[in-house]
Amino acid sequence: MSQPDQDAQFGHEDVIEKTNFGMYEAAMEEGSGFHVFNVASDQYHRAEALQRTGAIDITCTLEKVIHGAMSADSDSYATLLVMQWFFQPTGSRRISEATIKLLFEASSTDGEVEVEKVSFPDTYSLMPTTQEESITKGGEATIGVEQIAQLSLTGKWEKTVSSTTSDAITLSGGKRLVNNIPPNRIAEWKISENESQPAGIPASLKIAVLVSRNDEEKFSCKLSFTCKTDLKTAAQSFFKKIPKDDPIIFQPDPEVKGTRPNKNVTYGDDELGSVDPNDLCDVTFRTVISNGQKTWK
Repeated sequence: MSQPDQDAQFGHEDVIEKTNFGMYEAAMEEGSGFHVFNVASDQYHRAEALQRTGAIDITCTLEKVIHGAMSADSDSYATLLVMQWFFQPTGSRRISEATIKLLFEASSTDGEVEVEKVSFPDTYSLMPTTQEESITKGGEATIGVEQIAQLSLTGKWEKTVSSTTSDAITLSGGKRLVNNIPPNRIAEWKISENESQPAGIPASLKIAVLVSRNDEEKFSCKLSFTCKTDLKTAAQSFFKKIPKDDPIIFQPDPEVKGTRPNKNVTYGDDELGSVDPNDLCDVTFRTVISNGQKTWK
């Protein structure tokens, strides 16, 4: 549900508000269009992970899933997944900050799923900018000279202080505990616009996460997406509440395909522990078509 976030007012003309899209109230007739359902209880590896449409379209697809083991001589099972996110605002709308959280849960009472690796595991900068700033302070000075009469000499003084500031789009990922209880079951990414030159966050973000498992049972992933938008976008949020999306259900058993199987799921890789998630990730601020002019005969 939308609420003002005073700390996010960077002095720009348009005010920033924090909007939780998990409880987003949309100015549309059919709020259910925002909720991604599983078509059946046995729909595994749902490809359409998340979708929000409107002034800002937000979509996420499950692009790749690999079930296997951490290593050939390991007793630990593993799953690698890759997600592709797209953020497409219209007109002057923009997202200034977004947070993605994936919560993994085992289906069995004694099952355990742990986040082992995530892409962008540190803080990264994208499209850095530098700008010069000068601040001039002034005043009036008076000098008295005692001779036959008092002579006043007045003049202006000015002091200029110059500084160079650097800023950039920032992206960071990490692993988190649930209620401070190990192991890490949350994978999280946060992306923020360049505050000096606010133009929104990148248009696309591909992320990857590797989880370990202690059995071959089903497990699930709950998605959470929150963001800060411009005030005009946040104001269109007073009609319908949107229920949370269904969790994505993962089935490591290759013999159990379920309803509407995802074609991008593979099985049997026993060296997943050696995979670097950064090799599978990507971030793009904007795609430019350099040769967009065509001549028709």
